[in-house]
Amino acid sequence: MQTLPDICRSSDILLDVDIASAHQLFDYLGRQLGQRHALNAQSVSTALQLREQTGSTALGHGLALPHARIPGLGEPRALFVRLARDMDFSAPDGERVHSLLVLLLPQDTREGHLQLLAAIARMFSEKPFRQSLALCRHGHQVFQLFQLWADPEASNDPHFMLDSNRYFLDTESSLRPDYSIRRKVTARF
Repeated sequence: MQTLPDICRSSDILLDVDIASAHQLFDYLGRQLGQRHALNAQSVSTALQLREQTGSTALGHGLALPHARIPGLGEPRALFVRLARDMDFSAPDGERVHSLLVLLLPQDTREGHLQLLAAIARMFSEKPFRQSLALCRHGHQVFQLFQLWADPEASNDPHFMLDSNRYFLDTESSLRPDYSIRRKVTARF
């Protein structure tokens, strides 16, 4: 299974991006992803906006996971963006969003792509990960954090649930067999 560092390299991490509105944000994301992956920027922007209109992709804790399926795309693509100014994303916890991981998926999403989304949502649900992410000041630090936290066998975690009806991070915790605490995460994709 692909992991986040496989699809989001250091060059795909943008920090302190100054955007004033959601509309400007989606245009910016479309341009960035279009240039990086030879895609039509307007199509990418429109796909991300349409997905957001069906329900907020905010995970809570200041994080969002905007994503869209793109016709003709062969492999998942990602872009991590930390905003200079927090933005309202109608998050389930009411917090404004400061960081986004934008995912583009092939139109015919396979099971592996859903597992990738689930693994990313799980990673972002962990408080130590979020705390470390907030301390990163450079793209290469964020990339190293992605490498450290990426789990190629994430689908083996019985405490993570993928639920087609909800898209948020649940705060219920579970004790894993190795005695570490893992939050039960529910997400809609």
